[in-house]
Amino acid sequence: MLNLTQEERKVVLFLVAIALIGVGGNFLIKQFSTAKSITCLSQDLAKIDLNSADKKLLMGISGIGEKLAGRIIEYRNERAGFTNVEELKEIKGITGPKFARIKEYLAVK
Repeated sequence: MLNLTQEERKVVLFLVAIALIGVGGNFLIKQFSTAKSITCLSQDLAKIDLNSADKKLLMGISGIGEKLAGRIIEYRNERAGFTNVEELKEIKGITGPKFARIKEYLAVK
């Protein structure tokens, strides 16, 4: 084997084994990765649920102040919850442009 000493052969064999383990591990990770589904799932998880959010949480969204958060909760209580985010347009103070800004932070779960 190329006039290598026994120690050098061990080192070469060790490096080849490590490379094969790395390639095999990379193959397995790509085959069984759930990264795509986690990405889709995390987008929905990051949104605030209109049916369970309290006033303080709603006020944390840019464009929703104390009065508007109160109206959202009042609307939710009157109708036993939201069925979709589009219902926000029916609340006084939520115009088309404001709805477009806040809808990306909200969901109905």
